[in-house]
Amino acid sequence: MRSIGGTKLKSSLKPYREIITKATCGDAKKVFRVSQLIPVPEGHHPTQILGATITKLQLATETNLSDTMYKPEPGIQIGGSFEIHVWYAHKNGKATEIVRQIVQFTETIPVTDFDQNILNLLDAKVEVMKSPECLETSIMKENKIKVEVEIGVYVEIVGETKVAVYTYQSDEDDD
Repeated sequence: MRSIGGTKLKSSLKPYREIITKATCGDAKKVFRVSQLIPVPEGHHPTQILGATITKLQLATETNLSDTMYKPEPGIQIGGSFEIHVWYAHKNGKATEIVRQIVQFTETIPVTDFDQNILNLLDAKVEVMKSPECLETSIMKENKIKVEVEIGVYVEIVGETKVAVYTYQSDEDDD
């Protein structure tokens, strides 16, 4: 018999057992850019961008987990939408307007640290780690405004996996 911390152990038991549990099997972070051309109404010729904001970010709940994780370079495909508001001057600065546009996006987040030995993929959780931010706006030809937006996300993959757990049984009738 062996003892650990004063407790006598039966030596006939295996010291480890395998259990199946849910665990984080991979995660990744990515900051990416979305570029969008926004048309302005007919007759408006923007002369200056006065401001731009991003609102109403929504991430899609579907991640196409099963399609993207078993490829040679595993990744999670995310998607969503946000709304861009651009305030601009026209008529040589004598008038201002706001143009709005909803932008749909998809991006594949590569998962470099992924446990390939999982038994079953269960879920992918996506969180925003950096809210959408307007990096640059510019007036383009053909009455369009180009907006560069940056977004940061964190992805966590949860799956069923086997874990070895140290076990022991006491000879004593302790609780």
